[in-house]
Amino acid sequence: MSFRRNPNAQRTTYKPVANPRVHVFIYTYNKMQFLHETLQSLQATTYKNYKVFILNNGSTDKTEALLYSLPRNKFAEMKIINLPVNVGAPAARNWLIHDPENRYADFVAYLDDDIVLPPGWIKDMVKTFEAFPEAGVVGAKILFMNTPKTIQHTGGIITAKQDWVHSINAHSFEPDQGQHDYIAPRHYVMGCAHMYRKEVFDVAGDYDLRFSPTQFDEVEQQIRMRLYGYQAIYNGFIEVVHKLQTGMNQTKAALISREANRLKMEPLFAEEEISALVDENLEQYERPQAVR
Repeated sequence: MSFRRNPNAQRTTYKPVANPRVHVFIYTYNKMQFLHETLQSLQATTYKNYKVFILNNGSTDKTEALLYSLPRNKFAEMKIINLPVNVGAPAARNWLIHDPENRYADFVAYLDDDIVLPPGWIKDMVKTFEAFPEAGVVGAKILFMNTPKTIQHTGGIITAKQDWVHSINAHSFEPDQGQHDYIAPRHYVMGCAHMYRKEVFDVAGDYDLRFSPTQFDEVEQQIRMRLYGYQAIYNGFIEVVHKLQTGMNQTKAALISREANRLKMEPLFAEEEISALVDENLEQYERPQAVR
């Protein structure tokens, strides 16, 4: 399915290359302790051909001091970017994707600053792209920091053509008993741990600044990406723990802003575009897949 075209950039299917280059993006704001724990888990990544880019989004705590105190051997390659003010999530994501070094990257991964990653996450995401060459983005199963394990998100499926922004199935708050350990297409995957083919941004465009300061910017971007013909793939065998539950337990003002951003998505997509997505009936693929 492809509704949109970019005359200046051509969508392609992925052709596997040996040892592809991965750039890992983290933007952070006043979460020094969580960021430290995220970097600890990232350091255990088994894949080697990657570089870490950390954008300090105007933090007022001791984040900057933490970043410059990191041992030089923590990561084989690392770049630190300090901004004097918090520019919001969409602008921070765009700043990172437009770093000149990205011309050398095959994939770019966005990570929140409050997650715990499994060691094989890059390898498993790259393998997913190899199995699904139409994929533009691959995401993980996101878990709350609970015992027993509880699902926060398994990627979103739009289930209704009317009031679609409130009609999305993501299996949130289900006890995790392995029922979503499969690989399947989605309309979008959760933004706290996901990897793109770099070309997606050339074809489908950047994050929309109208979703500042945060929430639903990655959802809108990925739905838009889908309309340019890319797939979004959920890999439930990659488990990521989301520690702070960004977007949860917020102030009244933050919750109002979140809901406003949800509603901003509706006029950005034509009725026939959303109808085509719903007609895909992606819930039919919610079963174990052969690829792993």
